[in-house]
Amino acid sequence: MAKRVNISTYISRNFTSSFLTIFLPLFFIGSLVFIIKISALTASIKVSFLELIQIFSYHLPEILFYIFPVSFLVATAMTLLRLSTDNELIALFSLGVNAHSIVKRLLFIGFLFSIILLMLSLALMPKARQQFKAFQYEKTAQAQVNINPSKLGQKFDNLFIYVKSKNGREMRDVVIYQRDKSNKAKLFIAKNANFDTNKSLITLALKRGSGYTFSDKSLEEINYKTMKVFKNLSSKAFNYNTIVDYWRALSKSERKKRKILFFFFLSFIPLMGVYFIASFAIINPRYNRNYAYPVLAIVTIVPYAIATLLDKQGTPLITIAIIPTLMIIGYLLFRHNVLRYF
Repeated sequence: MAKRVNISTYISRNFTSSFLTIFLPLFFIGSLVFIIKISALTASIKVSFLELIQIFSYHLPEILFYIFPVSFLVATAMTLLRLSTDNELIALFSLGVNAHSIVKRLLFIGFLFSIILLMLSLALMPKARQQFKAFQYEKTAQAQVNINPSKLGQKFDNLFIYVKSKNGREMRDVVIYQRDKSNKAKLFIAKNANFDTNKSLITLALKRGSGYTFSDKSLEEINYKTMKVFKNLSSKAFNYNTIVDYWRALSKSERKKRKILFFFFLSFIPLMGVYFIASFAIINPRYNRNYAYPVLAIVTIVPYAIATLLDKQGTPLITIAIIPTLMIIGYLLFRHNVLRYF
């Protein structure tokens, strides 16, 4: 007994296998690139393995946003070409299935991808960026009080600190150096020192020491029992914004406002590319040459080039006009190359 297969299920199954074939390698490569970027961050702040995974999760929406459109376009081309070269589409057409009904199912999948891309770019990516900045702020604040003994180049605010030994929070034989804007150098030496953190206020207390301020013409010396250096982190504290407030703040700058157009346009790549790819991927292998992959390269590169131009000098009206225009051009090309035959 023959098994009846729904055409939508059949197309979706073939598309899914093609999509995973291209998406997984691209995701691996994209993740590797971001992991290398993350490693540069870990050179300045200390993070654990779980925190490394946490940082990667903040970049995940951005990775997916740039990989999904390319993966969708390649998967669409692979699906239609494989069905064409295996004569499966020809068999469907001979049974009375219209070529447009095949493409409609891919258009629906493209519509779902565009919705996902809009959510990633306009909602999840801003949220993830804010979470990442908050994480950076927290780790930087922790690094302010994480001074290691016998290590050069450590800083507390604009002060260079060297500590000979350390027992818990108590530091011994501390040397602090600073050069201010007037080119005066300051050197402080203390027998003991410790950090005290009270919410956003960090206090470095120096005990039993001497201080020297010297320039080209003078030298000043002081002796002290206790001296405190304060750093208020609240002035640089990170504050969360809602998604609406986040984009509203960006829209106050013309350059940043166009970034919204950039993300909005790229989100519609799946919908804009379906007709163009189908125009050259639905072929009769006996009579038609395969131009799908050169067209795929053009369909992939051109939208990113247009998005880059929109990012530099685009307007909402131009962006809204370009998207349906490209879809109409793609449909006319599809009708000329495919519909009049199948």
